[in-house]
Amino acid sequence: MQKKLISFTIFLLFVSSFTIVGETSLTQDKIVYTSSLPDNFDTNLTVYIRFLGFDQDIIDEEAIEDKLPSYLTKSDVNYGTTQLNFNYDFEHLDDLYVNGLKNYILTTGINGSGVGFSLNTTKLNEDIISGERTDVFLPEDGLVADAEDVEKYISTFIHTPVLETSGYTLYFLNFSSFDTPDHSLEHWYNVDKISFDTNETVTHWFGGYDEIPSRPTLGWGGEHHFCYIDLSSRSWYFDWLLTAWTAFYPGAFSYYDYPDIDTLIQIHDPYTPAGQEILTTYIADWLYSYLGNVFSAYFSDDQIGESYSLQVKVFDNLTNNGFTAEEIEWVISESRMFSQLEMDLPWINWEVSVDYVQLTDYPELYDEIASYIHEDVNGLYVEVMEGLFYYLSNNLVYHFDFDAADTVLPSYFFLTDEISFKYNGVSFAGLGGMGWEILLGTQNSIFKDADPSQPRRGYSAVMIHELGHSLGLPHPHSSTYGWGSSFFKDVMNYFSFSEESFSTFNQDGLARAHFKYFFKQTKQEFEDAYQYFIDNGSPTEVIGFITEINSNIENSVVEYGNMEYIDAINSTKTALVDIEDLLYYILHPEEYTEEPIPTNETEIYFLLTILVLVPVTMWRKKKKGK
Repeated sequence: MQKKLISFTIFLLFVSSFTIVGETSLTQDKIVYTSSLPDNFDTNLTVYIRFLGFDQDIIDEEAIEDKLPSYLTKSDVNYGTTQLNFNYDFEHLDDLYVNGLKNYILTTGINGSGVGFSLNTTKLNEDIISGERTDVFLPEDGLVADAEDVEKYISTFIHTPVLETSGYTLYFLNFSSFDTPDHSLEHWYNVDKISFDTNETVTHWFGGYDEIPSRPTLGWGGEHHFCYIDLSSRSWYFDWLLTAWTAFYPGAFSYYDYPDIDTLIQIHDPYTPAGQEILTTYIADWLYSYLGNVFSAYFSDDQIGESYSLQVKVFDNLTNNGFTAEEIEWVISESRMFSQLEMDLPWINWEVSVDYVQLTDYPELYDEIASYIHEDVNGLYVEVMEGLFYYLSNNLVYHFDFDAADTVLPSYFFLTDEISFKYNGVSFAGLGGMGWEILLGTQNSIFKDADPSQPRRGYSAVMIHELGHSLGLPHPHSSTYGWGSSFFKDVMNYFSFSEESFSTFNQDGLARAHFKYFFKQTKQEFEDAYQYFIDNGSPTEVIGFITEINSNIENSVVEYGNMEYIDAINSTKTALVDIEDLLYYILHPEEYTEEPIPTNETEIYFLLTILVLVPVTMWRKKKKGK
């Protein structure tokens, strides 16, 4: 019997010596992560470029990739730093997919006169100089399709779901066959938007333009990890940008030079080396814009916490000028903002408050604003950088509760009587990114013709946009990366006017940053808790619990690598809660009753250790008794 026990013990020790390899090994000094949990998370993304309707002979994929960065590092004195590494995967999709999508557009689109629009830039320039607002849109003939319907078609019949776990996809479409060579017939993709606050179709545009036609976009995206863009389509958006918004410094990119790829190919023969080089630059410029503005959304590392309090203080000067509270208080909504933020960024504990006060009850602030009023062709305005900005910044602590949450996002919202605000000469509805915001609405911006029966624009979406800046999100356009990535659905996007939701790209960008924050915190607290376990006698009752926590942390790394960023955050947050419980159970191991069946090598190791000790002890007792 003794020999059998000794043989069994030797066998168990032999097995256990191999069991601990590759898992968390428990030592008497500290926890050792043999799985090498990383301290830094440079993100690796594959960018899938899919061509539909292009002649493969004119697309030089290697030359395009040579013009693209292998990584982007996003950093700023006020923002966190992250590196995104890019791999590129090019493919021309089969004619089956091309013809299916073309037939869908032809079937569901509308053919006819005046279905599309171009911009009369001459009249727009005249309006800018005079301050007048005239009809600056010209009707065009051709084919118009619904951009969101096309996105759904691509998602259902073309997009490969497996690509969602490793990167982002950009579909390049070329449907020149819809157009005539003389450009008398063109095709467009339109998007309509129902206002978050008014529940009416948005028919206004920047600068006081009303009754605008549906916005013609070159593509769409944002619901999934892909966008599409039809380079043979048309939009007046760039004409607007290069005419009315030159102060935004749009940069110099080749796609500004051609209204569509048809025009480029008519001017530059892509079957010649020179023409192909121009086409290569053209496609690379579009890609570069998506890489820098959309696929690598950056973040702020000083606005991260578990709880966030958005506090909006509305300084109302309209009820002193003939409007009632009922007529204006729809303009920004606690419940709509809370619901949207909770849906888009669910790992954050949100609190949203909107407080209406009379501006005249704050005479010092009232006089401060009045002291900066100027007038130009567009009416009365305040240039906030003359002093009001700094006054508001210095008085934040008197208007907002900075103890309400881990991160407090305060916002001043002024409702004024025909007085607009400007930032360095540019009029704005919202100004953010400072960790606090300024919103400005007038009787003519929230109502059409100052008529309360005609609500024009709410500010809930404006507030979410500016809050996005304080969370660290940029616009999906810039002078560095251009405005070519403007054509997708996102609250940060000037093109998707009045949109209230964050796209999956910006949700990912924030989630990546927040995961890194929670992972670092979890890893440190787990190491401290394990040392506490050692210091308090290493009670075996909680070993399974320790293993479970470690498993959650390791799972979070796997989830991060699969772009399951919200799941990764939740895994670390679950681990943090369990670590708090672990500290208690280390001191009260007898109260820990959850004893899961061992499922990995670490737990099996401890089970085997116990199995070894038990028979050896029994054998020694029997020997002593003899």
